[in-house]
Amino acid sequence: MRVSIVVAGAALVLGLAGCSSGTEETTGSASPAASAEQSVPADVTTYTSDQYGFSFQYAPPFEEKSDVTLDAESGASSADSVAVFDTEGTQVGGQYRDAFVVNVYELNTEITADNLDQVQAELEQTVIPQLEQSSENMQISELSPTTVNGVDGFMADANFDVEGTAMTSQLYFLFDGATEYQLLTQSATDRWTELQPTFEQMVNSFTVSAPAAAESPAS
Repeated sequence: MRVSIVVAGAALVLGLAGCSSGTEETTGSASPAASAEQSVPADVTTYTSDQYGFSFQYAPPFEEKSDVTLDAESGASSADSVAVFDTEGTQVGGQYRDAFVVNVYELNTEITADNLDQVQAELEQTVIPQLEQSSENMQISELSPTTVNGVDGFMADANFDVEGTAMTSQLYFLFDGATEYQLLTQSATDRWTELQPTFEQMVNSFTVSAPAAAESPAS
């Protein structure tokens, strides 16, 4: 049986200019999921979404921002989105470009191990090609299976240009019941090696505390 339109969409955040937004934030200790080899700043902040049951950590110079510009999109709009940008990092056209983003999509089908292969096929046949056509010189690698703190899905590498500046990104498509969490890490290519350990800490800190399957028991 083919899964029908389970992958709601995808978006690459290419830039932002705006003021800090007022979402829930708490300052606390480092995530136990972070690698022991990674140093975690003492002023780490935890972003928590009670509505969609996820959290992640970040630290200065990354700041949560509003007025995000989505220049490459595929499929339906997200139900929720949060972005943190390196406010001391790359700017192109007056906008910050180095970022970690979480987009949330509500699906019409519960995703399980039994239909995850079909989800991968839909991503490869629909979402990825549309993304590649929606931005300048966009190239996305083949999907590979991944698991982030018990949430299964797929990841891919991406490269594209913004006003002549080469950008590098990693996309994570994670599925928990009937909810899709899309994680994005992005920076100018000449900063990717420098920022990748920080991005890994952010991804490793991403957790889903209220699984969608538990909230929506089968009838």
